[in-house]
Amino acid sequence: MLHTSPISLRRDVELTSLEPEHAAAMFRWVSDPQISQSIGLTREPSLDKTRQWIDATRDDPRMRPFAILAAGRHVGNVVLDCIERGLGIARLSIYIGESNVRSKGVGTTATYQALRQAFGQLELHKVWLTVHSQNFPAISVYSRIGFVLEGIHRDEFLMEGRRLPALYMGLLKTEFLALATVTHALSGTGDGQP
Repeated sequence: MLHTSPISLRRDVELTSLEPEHAAAMFRWVSDPQISQSIGLTREPSLDKTRQWIDATRDDPRMRPFAILAAGRHVGNVVLDCIERGLGIARLSIYIGESNVRSKGVGTTATYQALRQAFGQLELHKVWLTVHSQNFPAISVYSRIGFVLEGIHRDEFLMEGRRLPALYMGLLKTEFLALATVTHALSGTGDGQP
């Protein structure tokens, strides 16, 4: 995919290891029906289940979860999972839990940083994701970063009792390395969510 303008990144956004101290914020976010439906949560969340999930990721070589910090504050999570070292692939998922930082470049920057980890430290060849067909802000961000639509999974997402298609998108290492970026101190440009 040809990109004509650089991707704007925020200097105040960073990823850090997801720790038990992040559980309370995560539980609050996934208890919000808007977020739980958007990410396709199918089980009732609890603080205990959230803590157990964080603990389980520590011993799972197929997972790499990160807390997203904006100006030092935990505002969301990005996860690389389904990591297949032999094939060099992984799945990416992200959500911004704090509504006041959505559409301000936080998700774009966090996604880019997670991809840098995937294609750098993890030495992967491809990262893929699925997103429901009505999540236009996320689809816009993924497309801008270079993800390509590779397929459609019909009726694989359930939101408010409606079945929606899930889009399967992928990004190759060579495509990622060809991206141009520009870093700003802060970005209030509304570059979309996630």
